[in-house]
This record gives sequence, C-alpha cells and structure tokens, in this order.
Amino acid sequence: MFYWRTKQKLGEILRMKRIELGFSQEYISLETSIDRMGLSALENGKANPTLFTLLKLSDVLQIKLWRILKEIDA
Repeated sequence: MFYWRTKQKLGEILRMKRIELGFSQEYISLETSIDRMGLSALENGKANPTLFTLLKLSDVLQIKLWRILKEIDA
C-alpha cells in the first residue's frame, strides 16, 4: 500500500509542477527524451521511474530532486 501511495504522490507532484510552469507533456517529453505515454504513466502513478528519469525531470521542472522526495514524505 505504501508504494502505491508513493507513486501516486510522486505523479501528483510532477504534474502540479509541470502545470505550474506552463509546460505541456509534449514539451517535457522532448526535453527529457521520455515518451509522452511514459510521462503520463508517471503522472498517473502507474510507472516506477528510475533515478536517472527523476533527475532529468527535476532538471526540466526546475526543482531539486530532494525537494520532490521531501514533498512525497509530507
């Protein structure tokens, strides 16, 4: 149960930050080389991102990875 909620929370954080910055999934996809369907799966809590994927996303979303992880725990 914990892992499912963690993935859901991570997805919510990524989606909220993307929208806050006015970025489309297509833009994020182009900047990170993560396909749009994979990004959608991440935002919907249905994928398990690698550390490298999270680092790429945090860079494009202009947020430190540790802040994302801290928000998950909040």
